[in-house]
Amino acid sequence: MKNLVAIGLLSGVLAACATTPSSGSTELTPLLVANQPGDSDMTCEDISAELDRMSVMIAEANQGAVNAENSGAAAGAAGNVAVNAALYSGALGRVPGLGIAANAASGMAQRQAQAEAERQAENARRAELRQTTLTGIAAGKGC
Repeated sequence: MKNLVAIGLLSGVLAACATTPSSGSTELTPLLVANQPGDSDMTCEDISAELDRMSVMIAEANQGAVNAENSGAAAGAAGNVAVNAALYSGALGRVPGLGIAANAASGMAQRQAQAEAERQAENARRAELRQTTLTGIAAGKGC
């Protein structure tokens, strides 16, 4: 019975790691381009709207980075729980490669989550840079 529980727990962790938003099945968030063609041709209203959009993007990117870091931490903890459950139930010794598979799955999920967190943080930085650039353009136009 303990073996079935451990194997079920491990299967759940592997499935969760494979389907998390930070897993390899989804692409990383695209990076924002800070300076875009046509920025100098924008009207004062366009610049204001873009500055507002960048403020929203900064908040969303910062939250996305936190969410990705939390996802990676959860994947690591779930992998540890599954390996410990398999170890204490004896399933780890009976099923060759079980521990390696669990560690690999949680490690991959953690790496993907870290990459997404870094990507989101970079987008927040680029949005701030874009805000600075647009503010300079607006000042030059007398907006």
